[in-house]
Amino acid sequence: MMQQMKYTIFLSIEPYLAQWLIHESGGEYPIKLKRGSAEADILEFFLQPQPKQEGYIPQFRPEEGQVEIVMPCFRRKDIRTYNYLPAKGAVRLRDCIRNRFLVMLWKDLYTIGNLTKRTDIAISEWMKQHGIVDDDRNWNTIAKILQRKRAVYCASGRLSNRKSSPHRRKLANNHLTSEDICPLENSKQ
Repeated sequence: MMQQMKYTIFLSIEPYLAQWLIHESGGEYPIKLKRGSAEADILEFFLQPQPKQEGYIPQFRPEEGQVEIVMPCFRRKDIRTYNYLPAKGAVRLRDCIRNRFLVMLWKDLYTIGNLTKRTDIAISEWMKQHGIVDDDRNWNTIAKILQRKRAVYCASGRLSNRKSSPHRRKLANNHLTSEDICPLENSKQ
């Protein structure tokens, strides 16, 4: 039985994103993208034949800060020919991975103010559930991301329930209040 050759690309991403991507992709390294995933679709769109310019040397091993990603087979592009990801494609792929991470983080943790005031424990547990090493650098990065997302979502206190707030409105019983949306923002008062 003949073994099929693997074609890989190397992508520079932050350590916490690399750990999360490995975990979300099944825990194997090199990372195998699921066919039909957003990441695989971006790869398929941007892949090109290797550059023919003089002096170009293909990369065979990941450098520091890079992850290795196995290219899935595509119907419309043969990866034996189309196996080079230009810089623009790498940026789009990195953005897609980061956006998926942010959506998952926000979806899982935006309500922690409703359940507990201990966001540090919730972030640490979330990191463990998603295969991210719980060290100071990763924890601080994720906590800051969550803080920024929350600040954007709560829009500089526009949704606060202070009596002096010009945005305070009488709401019908079936509408969300600012406490429902931004419990931590309102607990500062």
